Amino acid sequence: MGVVTRAQAKATKGQQSDSEESPPRRGREARGPDLISLLPDEVLGSVISLLPTKEGARTQILSSRWRPLWRSAPLNLDTLHTRGRSITKAVVSRILSEHRGVARCFNVSRSILGDDSDTLDGWLRSPALDNLSCQFPEDTAHQLHFPNLEHLELQSVTISEDSLLSMLAGCPVLDKFELIYGYEGPPRPQMPPSALRFSSTLRVAEFVRCQFPNAAACQAHFRNLQHLNLEMVTISEGSLHAMLSSCPVLNSLILNYCSGFRCLMINSPKLKHVERYFGRSETEITLEELTVVNAPCLEKLHHRAPYEDSMYISIISAPKLKILGRITEGIFRLELGTTVFNGLHDVRVATIMRTVKVLSLRIEYLDLDVIINFMKCFSCMEKLYIKTYLMDMNTESMRLHNSKDRLECLDLHLKKLRISYYHGTRSHVEFAKFFVLNARVLESMVLDVEHRKIGYDWWIENQRRQLQLKKRASIGAQLSFTSDDCFNYLNDIHEFRSM
Repeated sequence: MGVVTRAQAKATKGQQSDSEESPPRRGREARGPDLISLLPDEVLGSVISLLPTKEGARTQILSSRWRPLWRSAPLNLDTLHTRGRSITKAVVSRILSEHRGVARCFNVSRSILGDDSDTLDGWLRSPALDNLSCQFPEDTAHQLHFPNLEHLELQSVTISEDSLLSMLAGCPVLDKFELIYGYEGPPRPQMPPSALRFSSTLRVAEFVRCQFPNAAACQAHFRNLQHLNLEMVTISEGSLHAMLSSCPVLNSLILNYCSGFRCLMINSPKLKHVERYFGRSETEITLEELTVVNAPCLEKLHHRAPYEDSMYISIISAPKLKILGRITEGIFRLELGTTVFNGLHDVRVATIMRTVKVLSLRIEYLDLDVIINFMKCFSCMEKLYIKTYLMDMNTESMRLHNSKDRLECLDLHLKKLRISYYHGTRSHVEFAKFFVLNARVLESMVLDVEHRKIGYDWWIENQRRQLQLKKRASIGAQLSFTSDDCFNYLNDIHEFRSM
């Protein structure tokens, strides 16, 4: 046996290192750069959402780069397909409370909840599940039967015509039904005709972001429906009027940014409350004409549209009307009985509507002549809300009217005046001062101003001095300045229902 010296061994080792590859190194250097972590958050979030719930949550331990991703990624919460130990009720609650992203999947085993309906209700109300869509399996929807269900809301749900019909048939005492689509369009998704075949016990119905089928709307009959809300709904004029005529006890009608009809005619024996919110569109047919033919119970008529609104409004018979608004500067024609407003500046006052207590106006500049014409028409008006836009007003209307030409509204009825976007300019001061000096039963005047002006005591005191409060016609009148632009005059209806 030969003897290998230390020098020979060292030489032999050196030769081997040159001819053979070194064994792979362990650790991060062996894996190379972490390229996946360089991807955008949106891509990594999509990857995480495709993982089972537990594996998705475990990505938080990979690095500080990954730690916040799972809580903001689309939520995939599925307790039925987990490996090993199941997810507990407490873990589900913590996930929903901490998750900030949208929800893609929510699938929880009944074994986790048992009969804990309160916890389930809390989960379903969690912001983490907002806008979560739902799809009903065909074999499940046909088996559903809720003999005591009174409120059914289907939001962003995919369901077939037959399944929806079966579900509604299984709710014999349904009181409120809401069908809300997530797609805003246009074009809007076609609503299944079976959605209009609900229980005769229904009193409240709401449809959002859909298109009404003409045949179904014309054939429907809602004999007990009291409240109807259509929001971002496309419906033809014929279908709308046919549906309204099939609601003999309808009490409240809300049309929120609906399209497909140019004319709305109200001829309802029980209707008390009508609200209409409209925008202008280059591609859709929108409302141009409103006629109240016969509404013996109508108390509130509210119309909100763009400033350039060129509506034609005619109120032929509404003997109990108490709240009217918002009338705009750009209105094409307003007929109140035999009183005609061709715009707001060409007026022929012939009919006095003494029932109207609250009036809301949205006008470009403060014009005293326009306001006086409305006070002549609504001689018993108690509350007047005015929203203006310009700092100046019509100089010709700044003149003080002859004190001998008394107005019943100013002498006996006007109690509250609110002016929004009050700037404190000379013309605005003169306008407000007219009411200070002439409204004999005025209780409060509220002026909405820019937020920064509220902090200037000298500005407030200067305004009070210019308004000549010491000479006010009503000793008990109170003047206040705000910056909250609170203009919800619709709440005033509650004050008059007991009258």
